[in-house]
Amino acid sequence: MKNFWAVGEISNSEVTSATPEVFGFVDKVSDDLLAETDLVITGSNILSLCHGFTKFGQALTIMIESDEFESGDAGLIAREIADLAISKKPYLIALPLSPWGQEVAARVAGRLRWPLVTDAIGIETIEDKVVVERMAFGGQSSTKVALPQGSVITVHPHAGKMATPVDITTTLERIEAATSSSDVRKVVEKIIECASEGPSLADSQIIVSGGRGMGNPENFELVKQLAKAMGCAFGASRAVVDAGWVDPSHQVGLTGKVVSPKLYIACGISGVDQHLAGMRTSDVIVAINRDPDAPIFKLATYGIVGDCLEIIPALIETLKYK
Repeated sequence: MKNFWAVGEISNSEVTSATPEVFGFVDKVSDDLLAETDLVITGSNILSLCHGFTKFGQALTIMIESDEFESGDAGLIAREIADLAISKKPYLIALPLSPWGQEVAARVAGRLRWPLVTDAIGIETIEDKVVVERMAFGGQSSTKVALPQGSVITVHPHAGKMATPVDITTTLERIEAATSSSDVRKVVEKIIECASEGPSLADSQIIVSGGRGMGNPENFELVKQLAKAMGCAFGASRAVVDAGWVDPSHQVGLTGKVVSPKLYIACGISGVDQHLAGMRTSDVIVAINRDPDAPIFKLATYGIVGDCLEIIPALIETLKYK
């Protein structure tokens, strides 16, 4: 029987929302190939998190444990996953398209000498082959790639239907990691989270983002106020981050965070390819810009041509009465 591995991610002692998405993404084609989708979790004291990952519908959960995995070090974890894959020979290994997932995926593929396909947004089977669709050219187009047995992929946020809890008993296989910090050339001793304001971009279903069209850092505060009024996260374009208006942890785009919320509100963002690559898969995109020819309007679901400094305060005022 073929086996697909969905590798889960743990952050702040919790299984991330990307984990059931990755599982659901690859599990879509498991029946077509008479395959089984297993969940692979790495970390320390994993059993304390069982409530977060044992009900996705997987027959097998592989838990690779080590106290040295507490920091989430990609080098240590990737080596352990790759070495286990040599003996168990999964057909496919899938990871989330997060900074951690991208680094682990690259290291696993390199150690195994397997092909790596990044930013997968679709998956299907064609003549007993797994075929994934991936983003290309900064999200301006996509391409389909047939995967040979023994491949690694990263899955775009919200590309897969999140696995819903099911009443199926999963077998837990606990493996003590053989890899230690002395086995790798470089070890991340500590990960310090950037101090970001408000909810996390990765988990927010609504995001309000601002660009250089806001004019200055003082005006950008309106973007934060609108996000607060809506109870959501705020983002920023690369130009805003480079100008020092906000912390880099809020940057959305090819060189920032890749997000896919249900609602994305772009305020004063022109819509260069670098930014669009990070949010084009949002369900609904609302663009506010005084330039009617701004590229963002070509992608937007709804467009408002006008001054952000007039429209945003009006939206905030309206929300006060909701």
